[in-house]
Amino acid sequence: MIAIDPTIDWTISVALALIFVASAVMKLIDLNEFHGAVENYRIVPEQISGLVAGAVPIAEIAGAIGLMLPATHRSAAMLLSMLLIVFTASIAINLLRGRRNIDCGCFGPALRQQLSWWLPARNAAMIAMLAIVMLPATERPLAPLDIATIAFAAATLAVLYSAANYLVANAPHLRALEIADA
Repeated sequence: MIAIDPTIDWTISVALALIFVASAVMKLIDLNEFHGAVENYRIVPEQISGLVAGAVPIAEIAGAIGLMLPATHRSAAMLLSMLLIVFTASIAINLLRGRRNIDCGCFGPALRQQLSWWLPARNAAMIAMLAIVMLPATERPLAPLDIATIAFAAATLAVLYSAANYLVANAPHLRALEIADA
């Protein structure tokens, strides 16, 4: 079986924990808005959409915390993978229904993002990263340089993820500006 270096394992784990905590906090800031996003997907019955809207950010925070704890590291990666699979299927179903003009709800009202095929691709990349975290890591102890590398690389990954999300969220506005200039 393949064993990965603990620096890679922890870099991915810290970056994904930051992303999931940010996502959960943005949803919790305006839970009513996120509830509306869940209803707009038309995947779960309306009667339980409020329960689902409340459970998603809690599961994201629990998964992020679990990624940081050695005892729950791999099971948290499994939980977050399953969440992403459900999110991806929900997005794909609505795209196939032709429903692009709804907010994905991925980061609450702070980042309104219309549904696009970018979102399943993004989620697939995150699922692949979580699959790496589920692999066993070598027992090599981390040196101070490893810890600095983990902190810098995880912060860089989280910032790149955020920048890509903002670019995709603003793509329709940029296209409108190009059309207006033409």
